[in-house]
Amino acid sequence: MTEETTTKLLSAETIVSRLEIGHTTLYKLVKAGQLPAIHFSKRLVRYRLNDVEKLLENLQQGGAK
Repeated sequence: MTEETTTKLLSAETIVSRLEIGHTTLYKLVKAGQLPAIHFSKRLVRYRLNDVEKLLENLQQGGAK
């Protein structure tokens, strides 16, 4: 598999811990459409590393898309 076909998926807990934000903040970002979530089931949700990196880039540039 090439790097393009593999995508690192992160749990909410991993993102919260690495970014030092609260779960509520994470869920607000998802609800606002700033961070796409992948729902495997009602309780199993993951986030693409690439999407998290894009969010951080947008926030560093002074806004979120």
